[in-house]
Amino acid sequence: MTAGSGAPTPGIDLAGEWTRDRILAAAADWVWVPDGAMEVRTDDYHLIGYPEWFSSGTQVAWCRSDRPADALVQEVAGQVRRWGRDQVSWWLSSASRPTELEPWLRTAGAALSETVDVLAYDLTGPLPDVGAVDIRCVPVDDAQTLADAHLVSREVWGGEPPPADQLDHELADCARPIKERGEFRVVAYAGNEPAATGDCTLAEGVAQLWGAATRTALRGGGAYRAVLATRLAIARDHGATLGLVKGRVATSGPILRRAGFTAYGRERRYLLPV
Repeated sequence: MTAGSGAPTPGIDLAGEWTRDRILAAAADWVWVPDGAMEVRTDDYHLIGYPEWFSSGTQVAWCRSDRPADALVQEVAGQVRRWGRDQVSWWLSSASRPTELEPWLRTAGAALSETVDVLAYDLTGPLPDVGAVDIRCVPVDDAQTLADAHLVSREVWGGEPPPADQLDHELADCARPIKERGEFRVVAYAGNEPAATGDCTLAEGVAQLWGAATRTALRGGGAYRAVLATRLAIARDHGATLGLVKGRVATSGPILRRAGFTAYGRERRYLLPV
């Protein structure tokens, strides 16, 4: 994927190409930690305990270790119990180590809960053609659009409404320039009804697309595609040269492929009771 002329963008090799290895490396290092989260980051793994109101629970974002799998899992499980949680998700990819971690998790009772494709799109050329959609999509920048985005997310992902102080913090953040905060959120409307939402983090030339959700009753009308196109357009306006997303194999993955995204790898999430 051509990255354009001029000085190399961080994350792109000297030939100016987004190579498969660099795309997968960017995906493997992609971790989002919200305000109020608990975390343990070692040389071996990154464990995150998301706030109680957040739907992601507790998860190991990555594990790259030469230690035995049983010792790692027991160490993580102990920390999760100390946080008062009763389960933890492990995200695994081709970069995960030790190699016996995945079969060990299955033996320990972990269940495969999600499989995603790592998909990327070159933003130095035309934006994806998502087709004609009768959907209005706008950045989240005030109390109403913020409330609408949270409504969609809760309906799709679950979780509790954020506490008032968290909403105040998010609202204040919306007033800051995107270039300063390095991330943004959009919300799409079918008529006047909030239909879909999605987030984007800007990191060294990469637009990391995440948190996309469409309300069940409003699926199939183009809301997801509108959220996708709007985030990519805003990200490119702020210097992104690559769109990166982890799309669910059975749902968003096919939509992203049809829009022109290319799959470079696959990640799996195992849910382990502790």
